[in-house]
Amino acid sequence: MILASGFMSGWLIGQIQGFGIEWLDSLLGALGGALVVVFAFMFYPATVMVVAGFFFDRVASAVEDRHYPGLPEARHQGLGEVFKSAFGLLAITLVLNILMIPVYLLTFFVGGLGFVIFYCLNGYLLGREFFEIAAGRHMDPKEARALRRSKRWTVFGAGVVIAVMTTIPILNLAAPVIATAFMVNMFQLLHRRTKA
Repeated sequence: MILASGFMSGWLIGQIQGFGIEWLDSLLGALGGALVVVFAFMFYPATVMVVAGFFFDRVASAVEDRHYPGLPEARHQGLGEVFKSAFGLLAITLVLNILMIPVYLLTFFVGGLGFVIFYCLNGYLLGREFFEIAAGRHMDPKEARALRRSKRWTVFGAGVVIAVMTTIPILNLAAPVIATAFMVNMFQLLHRRTKA
């Protein structure tokens, strides 16, 4: 989908013919298409959380009903609470990724360091938000934040897995559902360990 939008954007930009010089217009079309792909790749992880907000509760409930029967009823998180968190993540992710563009460009050719930085940054953000929303179903936000901080490296690693998944074609379409189920299971595992 990202590549298709890149090709389509490149073709459309190429049709503008701003300079009237065929090779220059073709080059601008190719560069424009490449930029669309790069920006879509960079910002797709943030959109995963927004999409997940639409059905987080249903997926989380299905996972808990199937794998954790007997749990107390989940604390109701209103759509407003979930969307506030999701759009907050979207805003933070957009701003941070835009600020990081020069770093990505400078480090992209240094052994793929740009990818590592990209996945670490977005992994941290996605892990934090998915975990706190999953934890928020069974504890208040302050307790959820405290649990996440006490297990920060585990949550960070899970977030990196989610960030990588969001950039794999086809798999990224199911990423919001998979990430929700993954983080609900992770919360339950970590929560049970802390209580034991």
